[in-house]
Amino acid sequence: MEFINNKYIKNVSLITVVYNEADNITNFLQSYFEQEFYAEEFIVIDGGSEDGTFEILKKYAESNPDLKLKITSEVRFSKSYSDSPIADARNAAIELARCDYIAVTDAGCLLDKSWLYEIVKPFEENTVDVVSGWYEAIRDNEFQRKFADIFLPKKDETNSLDFLPSSRSIAFKKSCWKAVNGYPYKCHYGEDTMFDIMLKEKGFMFYFAPKAVAYWHAPANLKDACRKYYNYGTGDGYYKLHKMYYLKLIFHALIPVKYLMTGDFVIRYSIYFSLLRGYFTGIVERIKS
Repeated sequence: MEFINNKYIKNVSLITVVYNEADNITNFLQSYFEQEFYAEEFIVIDGGSEDGTFEILKKYAESNPDLKLKITSEVRFSKSYSDSPIADARNAAIELARCDYIAVTDAGCLLDKSWLYEIVKPFEENTVDVVSGWYEAIRDNEFQRKFADIFLPKKDETNSLDFLPSSRSIAFKKSCWKAVNGYPYKCHYGEDTMFDIMLKEKGFMFYFAPKAVAYWHAPANLKDACRKYYNYGTGDGYYKLHKMYYLKLIFHALIPVKYLMTGDFVIRYSIYFSLLRGYFTGIVERIKS
């Protein structure tokens, strides 16, 4: 990529959306402050946070003008006002972006110091349209370690051709985003997976960048994990994704021999069952909509 003043990556906008992230936002911003290179602009849309997130963002922007933070706060980008607040906010941020390349991450993450560079470097090849970054779970307790070992993909086992990147770590040409009419805005959850699928269906070229790592906090306990996977399932059900996978889950829910044989039965069964419950909830929500 071309660099401006040896610090800013030319023609790249970084976007993220936040809501009530006061406990995490300073660490996230600090991880961006420590990047080897910055984007030409960093657009943050806050969904009307009530915990001081917006005030923290403004103060950080004023103290660190080199980050070129542009912050907007609107309550219409919250669950109280939107059926798809995350998608709506991301689309609004990208609409505001002046650059041709868009990098996306989540405010709950911590970015590896070379994340931005690694997530946009592949665009040096003109054939690359979308860059799939990687993400690693932060494991502070025993449950998080078990959760990560059981449920999260392993980098060395990942098929880069089939990998659907989370919007914790992705970059794409703004023209690609326009071609699919942005992130889908029909459901609270699953918008990033559906966005990936829409881009693939349009034939855009994906590139896997395993060194573009965003670290995220794994669920701290079983209750948090079940809630998160219920939400994942809801998005999959709404968008009718991974049908064969969910058929297998139904079988294993009825005959849980696989979970009994592999250990940690309560964790496996509870989380997969929550995922399945969410899937049926998503189907019902789609029928109602």
